[in-house]
This record gives sequence, C-alpha cells and structure tokens, in this order.
Amino acid sequence: MKPYVELKIGANEFKLKMKTRQVVALEKALGRSPLNILMEAQDGVLPSVEDMLMILAASLQQFHHGYDLDKVYDLYDEFVEEGNTMIELIPVIIDVLSVSGYIKMDVKKDEE
Repeated sequence: MKPYVELKIGANEFKLKMKTRQVVALEKALGRSPLNILMEAQDGVLPSVEDMLMILAASLQQFHHGYDLDKVYDLYDEFVEEGNTMIELIPVIIDVLSVSGYIKMDVKKDEE
C-alpha cells in the first residue's frame, strides 16, 4: 500500500494523507473524531458535505499546502462536475484515514 492516497480531479492528481498536526487540527475543527462521522455513516447517517470537505482539506495539507477550505470547495465542485457525488468521496476518505493511522485496512482488501 502507498504511504498516501491518490485522488485525480480533472488534470490534477493529489496525494492525500494526514500527519498528527493535521489530525489534531481537524478534530478541533470538527469537534469530534472523523471516525465518529464514518461510524454514523455505517448506521445510515450520511456525513455532511462540510464534514467531508474539512477532512479532504486536512488531508491535502501534507503535500498541497495552498489548499484552504475555499479552494477545496472549488475542487469539490470540479469533482462533482466530472459526474461524481459525495458518496464516491467516502471511500477516498476511508483510505485517507487508513494511511493516516486512524484505521487498519483488511490485508486481503489491500492485496486485491
């Protein structure tokens, strides 16, 4: 498994990962752990677009420092204009949480 998650939007490829500073700042901004958001999703409660984009913004900081939340909104608009939805962003966020040390992915899934 790579040490980061790749996300292609338009002609741009992004490397996504959070280090400790980004994780702590994200938890403060969200007021809770991003894992709680994903656990709620398992119970059928969809995360808000704002929460998902805050996680995305935090995951961009390691390799793409200039992406503040306003730029992430524009990036998400481009993602949607390509025919994607927030639902397709959820697996990306799960992968980011995995490479960032929040959760451990199933080894068999990684091999597939």
